Parts: sequence; structure tokens; C-alpha cells
Amino acid sequence: MGRDLLKEVARNRKATISAFCDIDPAALRQAQELAGGPIKQFSDYRQMLDSNEIDGVVVAVPQDQHAKISIACLEAGYTTFCEKPMALNVKQSQAMISASQRTGKGLMIGQVLRYINVYRYILEEIATGTYGKPFAMRTIRTMGRWGSWSKPWRLRHATCGGLLLEVNVHEIDLMLRILGEATSVTAFGSRFVNDEVDYEDFVTAQITFAEGKLGSITSGSSDFLGKNAGEVFLKKGTIYFDSVTQQLHIRRDGEDRRTLPYGGIHPDWETGTYREMREFIEACLGEHPVTIPGEEAIRAVEIGEAAYLSIRERRTISLPLPRN
Repeated sequence: MGRDLLKEVARNRKATISAFCDIDPAALRQAQELAGGPIKQFSDYRQMLDSNEIDGVVVAVPQDQHAKISIACLEAGYTTFCEKPMALNVKQSQAMISASQRTGKGLMIGQVLRYINVYRYILEEIATGTYGKPFAMRTIRTMGRWGSWSKPWRLRHATCGGLLLEVNVHEIDLMLRILGEATSVTAFGSRFVNDEVDYEDFVTAQITFAEGKLGSITSGSSDFLGKNAGEVFLKKGTIYFDSVTQQLHIRRDGEDRRTLPYGGIHPDWETGTYREMREFIEACLGEHPVTIPGEEAIRAVEIGEAAYLSIRERRTISLPLPRN
């Protein structure tokens, strides 16, 4: 993701890339190639923060390092973008928010799904009120073993947070945008086929929301076909999305079904990653506050943490979780 974000920053004329930091020399070489010119390099982020040559920092590192490095960036006086998930738990996330509030520097989190065309379109359609209020949502996002994406930190719950935080925090964030405040989580999970990880490779989570709204999330790295789909139920219509068929289906009460190919949904819109980097750059320049602040992103982390607590303790977990 660091490389993907770097590509989008390089395309933005308002931004100048001042420095790279990575403990892997090969990653630094790749970054130089993507940037298209010689950029100052660091292997220690603390030295980079002391260089006084930057206005904002993009943090794209393993999840267990998010809180520590982001807090250091904020305390050094820099507007900070941190990749998703915000952190491994709500206490770490709250520490990041507190650092942002204490320093007066913006903290933006990479919950980019809400900016990607099909999901942005769904959110905007719901916001029109044409389909009535949403009352339930279900998602399934599963895959096979990590394969070429396999990294040592991705295989341990202590460093990646498990599938719900490493992968499905996107769907959780989307569900929160649609259904509002979550009130409890009940989850079940186990490891069935994926021996390379030390966490559950199949999880189902049932989430209750304010006003009795209901959410369901299925996650897995034990699916030999893989799937990414979901459905939003509204009082006057239903919206179904499916990344396998690359189609969005919408039906309003009393009307025929509409089917939209993913590629035909506002191809004129900027990509999600470009938009989040554009908005972050603008925040660094003082043009507006950060657009996906930590105060929003902590809610998705909370649901992921509550789900794993529910699995371990075999009970329903009430929200909110303690944040200090």
C-alpha cells in the first residue's frame, strides 16, 4: 500500500516527495523508481522526523507499528496519514486520537473503500433517501491462503490483528457509514484449513446497531474460490454488489431491477487512492481538516476487537469498549 499511495502522491502537482523511510533497502529502491528522481532516504523514522524537511507523513507499515509511529509523527508536528486498520485495538487508536488532539495536527486513516466507485455510489444512492432508511446489511469477503501476499507479520494475530482488521475493516467501516452506531457484537470463528496463520481463518460476526438495525460479516482465508459481495436492505429497496460478477444490482419497490457493471459506474470519478491522497495533501496545506479522522476510524477497530473478544469468551460483547 505504501507503493500504491506513493504513486498517487507523485501524480499530484501540489505535493513534493521529500523523503522515504524503510528498514528494507529493496523497498527504498522501489520507492525511488516510482518517484522518478533522487529522494532523501532514511532507515530510521525518528531521524526522518528530525530532518525538518517535511509537512506531512504517510504511514504504511505493519499494523502493530501504526500507533507508535503515527504518534511519533504527530508529536513531531506533522499532519499524519495512517493506513488501515487504524491500530490493533481501541486503546491504541484512542492514544493516536489523543496525540492528534494534543498536538493540533490532523490524523487521517486510510479507510479508502468509501471512496471507491461502486461503494461511493452505494453511499450516495442511500443518501438520496429514494430507497428509504437502511435497516440491515450483510457482507462476505473471503479468499484463499495469503499466497504471494504472505508476509511474516500477516500470519500472526499479534501483528496484523486477524482477518477482520487486516482485511475486513473496510467492510466494517462501510457498514458503519450505512447503519450508524453499533451497540453489540457476537462472533464465531475457527481455523479450518490455513495452517500458516495462528488466527481464525473463517469468522462470522453479527452486529447490532442503534434502532434495532442488523449487520452480518463473513470473513475467511479458507475459501478456494473467493468472494466479495454484499447486500443493503432498505425500507423501499435493496442494493446488491458482487465483485465476482462485477455488477451492482438495485431494485426500488414498484420498479424493475437495475444492473450496473462496475466499470460503468462513474468512470470519470477519481480513483479512491488518488482521492484520499489528494485530500490528505490538501489537509497538509491547511485547505481543510483531514477527511477521515481517527474519531471515525476507531469505530471499525472497535468492532473487530469486539468480535475477537466474543470468539475467545463465547459471549456477546456490548459496545463501546473501554478506550483508556
